[in-house]
Amino acid sequence: MRVIQREFEAAIGGVLLNNVGKAVQNRNLKKAALQAKSVWLPSSSYTMHYLEREASINQDNAAVDTKHQPTVIFFHGISQPIEEFAAFIVSLDLPPHYRILVPEQCGHGKDIERARRSDDTNYVHPTNQFMLESTCEFLDVVNCGSKTCGFGISLGGAVLYYVAHARPDIIQRSVLVSPAITCCVDKELVTGILDGTNNFFCFESRQDVKLLFRDLTTGNDDTSRKKKDPLPKFFYEPIYRRSQKRAPKGHFKALLLSLISSSGLDGNDDSSGDYSKNNNLNIFTATTDIDPTAHRLVIWPRKDRIINFEQGMSFFRVRENTCNADGSSFTSESDQTQFECIPDCGHVFDVDGRIITDIIRDQVRDYLVGIDE
Repeated sequence: MRVIQREFEAAIGGVLLNNVGKAVQNRNLKKAALQAKSVWLPSSSYTMHYLEREASINQDNAAVDTKHQPTVIFFHGISQPIEEFAAFIVSLDLPPHYRILVPEQCGHGKDIERARRSDDTNYVHPTNQFMLESTCEFLDVVNCGSKTCGFGISLGGAVLYYVAHARPDIIQRSVLVSPAITCCVDKELVTGILDGTNNFFCFESRQDVKLLFRDLTTGNDDTSRKKKDPLPKFFYEPIYRRSQKRAPKGHFKALLLSLISSSGLDGNDDSSGDYSKNNNLNIFTATTDIDPTAHRLVIWPRKDRIINFEQGMSFFRVRENTCNADGSSFTSESDQTQFECIPDCGHVFDVDGRIITDIIRDQVRDYLVGIDE
């Protein structure tokens, strides 16, 4: 009976994911005017794939150098296809004279095909340093100028954070949503990944899918949540099966361990510390903000089980003020950092079922378009 149930779930959920979901995604890509492109990065010896919406010409019908165009770059989360940003970009309704870029990090998307063609001896999984250097090179190769701002969520938030520190001449404003900065990644999650008790997004069973999606809300052990599963359960089987076809066996696990190791989260790098007192530290192991003068909006779900809210407050040196009728307010030691909290939300899903990008959309848009003022 269980086998029949799983096959039924795979059939129904598969149709919705692979057919209906793909059709909706293609419609959003078209509506967002995002075109798939790629560019060779000579210093990194890497071809970076990306999506781009070219800016419209100005009112005088004159071409504008890309270096002088307002540009927004979107940085994806770990294992997230860049095409999934299309719906959010459509909802933001950014002005047509804004250029939009969505780079795809190594180890994701089309780069998985390179891994599929390779064996374990000649495919090298990216480190945090490689992601930083290749992304910085990408900014130069595609001719980004000083009117550039970025949006990054989870892994993408960390990439954007470090890129903004490395290239302040380009990144003028950042929106960081639960940024996976090394010391902000939930300690229990890291321990579970390293000891094998938490497979995270490296699914080995349908159960792994279910547990991950619960942790993307407010956690599997949160009994106060009315809806325990953020998705209908019949989606879990097709999500699991699709994950097995999406990448070579062990690809995402190796990617995850490479990022953990190169950030010092495996405990093999003892150079962590306060960057403000020792700026010779490895930036990925710093326990305090390395870029306090950067202009940014930091948004953090209070009940995030993936990137820890309290660890994030400590890193950005934020204090919570006395609650008022409108809820808590937060103050950072950095005058340029706006820190906002979503009270009943997990890493991706709110307790009411909404996706985090739906909650923050208006706030993000207001901050991003400020680069053009």
